[in-house]
Amino acid sequence: MAVLSTTRTGLRLRERQARSALLPWAEHDAKRRMFMAELVSIAEDLWAATHPLRIAGGVRMDTRMTVARLPGERLWIHSPIPIDDALAAALEELGKVSYLVAPNLYHNLFLGPASARFPEARVFAPPGLARKIPSLRIDEALSAAPPDAWAGVIDQRLVEGAPPMEEVVFLHRPSRSLVVSDLLFNIQRPEGLGTKFVLTLMGTRGKLARSRAWSLITKDKAAWKASVREVLALDFEKMIMAHGDVVADDAKARVSEVLRPYL
Repeated sequence: MAVLSTTRTGLRLRERQARSALLPWAEHDAKRRMFMAELVSIAEDLWAATHPLRIAGGVRMDTRMTVARLPGERLWIHSPIPIDDALAAALEELGKVSYLVAPNLYHNLFLGPASARFPEARVFAPPGLARKIPSLRIDEALSAAPPDAWAGVIDQRLVEGAPPMEEVVFLHRPSRSLVVSDLLFNIQRPEGLGTKFVLTLMGTRGKLARSRAWSLITKDKAAWKASVREVLALDFEKMIMAHGDVVADDAKARVSEVLRPYL
């Protein structure tokens, strides 16, 4: 598995053996109070980088950014993490950041800084995000179908019936990789008592699972079930999670097994 990393003298590509279905966490340099995120190659023209996110109560809920390279060296960035100069330089080695995507109403924490760093990139988000955070620059609303900007390379489905979330799930067609944010979690090795407690409460500790929160926010169960069936009908073999280990193979069977009881 190739890892694109940054050094003082520039960028270098080094080989790293894949660890089953897990991508490495971003490295935390406490002394310098900075995070170094590495772009990890998942497939041809597809990368990911992870940021160690901590929320209230000492809960660690690391979040992952996915990057796809489209024809014309255009970069599509799903759920941006903090992008410092080093990570920006690594991205520039791959192509031009052209699209920034907030995949639901919660994965927007670093969208504003990313759009400020890449002012020429078009920003896409679910319709409700403009109402939730009017100050965010959003150029186009996401829907159940991909826009012309990435249609043919990346497909997408809107998970309907849960208006507080408005999650859009994506499929990178060339690599058959499903990209999800909060539809499913796969945190196999949670860190800290607070994290373990919250994940146990959510029903997502140490396994691939749907959070119990979906039961609370789903207002139209029929619409939600229909949307998830559309997601399961997509042709995928990998799954890139925003939270937890990447599922490197047999993802469709595993996802179907997890979601079937809710359908």
